[in-house]
Amino acid sequence: MTAERIMITEAGGPGVLSVESFEPIEPAPGEVAIEVRAAGLNFADIFCRLGLYQAAPPPPFVPGLEVAGEIAALGEGVADFHVGDRVLAVTRFGGYTTRINLPSDWVRPLPGAWNFAEGAAFPVAALTAYHGLVNLGRLVAGETVVVHSAAGGVGTAACQIARARGARVIGTVGSEAKREVAQLAGAGDVIVSRNYDVWDDIRRLTGAAGLDLVFDGVGGTGLKHGFEALRPGGRLIVYGFSEMMPHGGRKNWPLLAWRYLRTARFNPFRMVESNRTVAGFNLIYLWGQAELFRASMVDLLDMVERGKVHPVLGKTFPFHEAGPAQVFLQSRASTGKVVLARG
Repeated sequence: MTAERIMITEAGGPGVLSVESFEPIEPAPGEVAIEVRAAGLNFADIFCRLGLYQAAPPPPFVPGLEVAGEIAALGEGVADFHVGDRVLAVTRFGGYTTRINLPSDWVRPLPGAWNFAEGAAFPVAALTAYHGLVNLGRLVAGETVVVHSAAGGVGTAACQIARARGARVIGTVGSEAKREVAQLAGAGDVIVSRNYDVWDDIRRLTGAAGLDLVFDGVGGTGLKHGFEALRPGGRLIVYGFSEMMPHGGRKNWPLLAWRYLRTARFNPFRMVESNRTVAGFNLIYLWGQAELFRASMVDLLDMVERGKVHPVLGKTFPFHEAGPAQVFLQSRASTGKVVLARG
């Protein structure tokens, strides 16, 4: 049986994405083979295509960090799944494909009411938000959190998780068209600013109390403002640098250098004397921590079962339209998750 995958053949624009046929192999012991029905898109995929993602393998390789589909075959020793089970999964690259073998530890049953597109939209966004807010951020009821890019895939997941934990959520979005998405996800207050000049508005909302947590995937000068807006004991959690995303398909080295130099640096003496925390993470480096992944997914799927968390699906593209899908995501016009789906 022949399968298909979408390769990044070299660094560049969407034209470097190429569809390739291949012969699937049987899953190894401890693995399952998944017939992929949908794959989620992330900013990491675009940084990979542009040659700006340190964790990526050298081209040619298959991008994609999350999939949903049906179990097609079981490796030796796998007892938790059966052929035909509907599942969602994370993967350390390789998700833009019609068939993939993955360790069973990275796979979970698809919630019964979800379709495959919703399943592919869930794991990376939800795990990123959960790890930042809960595992690192220790967010508890009654605290106030700012969620940047609150209408995006990670942002909507973060708003839902924070609301489920009883926190007050202030969301920031880049356009008025995204306000309602952030509100529906759980942001009690939403600030609209294309350049994230939001801090005067945040101070008006919070007064002298300050913030307990800032959840930031944008980067740039906003990191410094976020740190200064924290109360003593507050936490700044950084999970990405979308401000570094170039426009189009080429790397603009002078612009990247300028944005890099503008990104805040934090003095540990200042952190100690102000009793504020800065923490950063990249979810892809956590795939090997099976117990952390298991515990996070157990809590997330419990929130799903209780109706507190659900994927916010933005736009779905056909599987072979990965290039246009990435262009749409890169345009920042999207809300929720962008997904590739097979008919």
